[in-house]
Amino acid sequence: MKLLHRTTRDFLSATIIILLVTGIGMYLLLQKEVTDEMNEQLAFQAALVGEQVATGQSTGYPFAQVTKTMDLVETPPIYGDTLLYDLVQHKKEDYHYLDLVKRIGSDNYHIKVMTTYIGWGSYYKTIFYLLLAAILLLAASGVLINYFSNRKIWRPFFLNLENLKKYTVSSPAPLQLQSSPITEFKELQAALRDLTDRSHREYMALREFTENASHEMQTPLGIIQSKLDRLSQLDVSEEMARHIVEAKSGVERLNKMNKSLLLLAKLDNQAFEGKQSIALQEVIEQHLLMMEDLFAAKHITINTRLTKATILSDPYLCDVLVSNLFSNALRYSGQDGMLNITLWPHQLILANTGEPLDFPSEFLFDRFRKSSKNIQSTGLGLAIVQQICLLNDWEISYRYEDGQHVFRLGF
Repeated sequence: MKLLHRTTRDFLSATIIILLVTGIGMYLLLQKEVTDEMNEQLAFQAALVGEQVATGQSTGYPFAQVTKTMDLVETPPIYGDTLLYDLVQHKKEDYHYLDLVKRIGSDNYHIKVMTTYIGWGSYYKTIFYLLLAAILLLAASGVLINYFSNRKIWRPFFLNLENLKKYTVSSPAPLQLQSSPITEFKELQAALRDLTDRSHREYMALREFTENASHEMQTPLGIIQSKLDRLSQLDVSEEMARHIVEAKSGVERLNKMNKSLLLLAKLDNQAFEGKQSIALQEVIEQHLLMMEDLFAAKHITINTRLTKATILSDPYLCDVLVSNLFSNALRYSGQDGMLNITLWPHQLILANTGEPLDFPSEFLFDRFRKSSKNIQSTGLGLAIVQQICLLNDWEISYRYEDGQHVFRLGF
């Protein structure tokens, strides 16, 4: 639920409750005040009627009844409501009455005086309609205020939120924030600027370190590789030869990791801008042909369903993406496995058989994340795939279903 809608809803809910409580209170208070006023009038009329009877005058009130009674004691006044049929309006009207027995001279008289009034139901309806009109008016005004005033107040916040969603620490430009006269928004903007500036500086320092370290490692790695190649050509013992092979394997893996880190650094720097139209079907077929022997060695059956698909990307990055996806499928498919490749004009699907991941799938595209069963992997292949997708505004997803690792790439 949006914040503006939530605040408006809470305001209207509180207002309705307050108005209902106020309406009930008004009704009860009005009923008491009107009743007290009518009781005073009826008591005054009863006293006047008593005086008129005592002086032998006729009562001048149309709604007064005076009769002698055999009751020996006076009774306290009794107030009540009744309905009487109106011969003129042909309907029953509400009346409030006072009934008492009063001693006048040597006789007791039963005196009953009445007055007409608007019934309590009419009061209730009037208050109800007033409250309903007030609620509707407040609801309408709340919606209008929310739409015009609040939207104007919150506009800088929403603009800054959109800019924040688009911002990345690798962006050379600082985060652009819309100014606002609201104190809380000013504090939020200052905190965001400080946070993004600090994150950008830390990112740049880390990127520079990664680039420098990777470049500096290339020369010593090349020297080590060359020395190991020369040592492998010498006449050495079997144990020494085994150590040399293990050392070469470690250096090759380190060299591969170094190249992957350099590629990731270039991707972070968005150093690839030469996008071209590429026939993805041809790229897939070329890589399948190059890796045919590797798949055959593990007896992996490859099923393809390829339609023509043209994408816009850097050719080198497209090769890296397809190569990494196929290498991942080869690495994690067991013997006698299966790889299904489906290419649509706007989607590529790779599904290979294999054991489930031994870590949560949401970490699959993290750097240096790999299965504990495959120690030879650098753990950077799928991270590179994800960065290539981000650079090209493509979507990639993964799920494990029916014993298969399924990757979906949308472009």
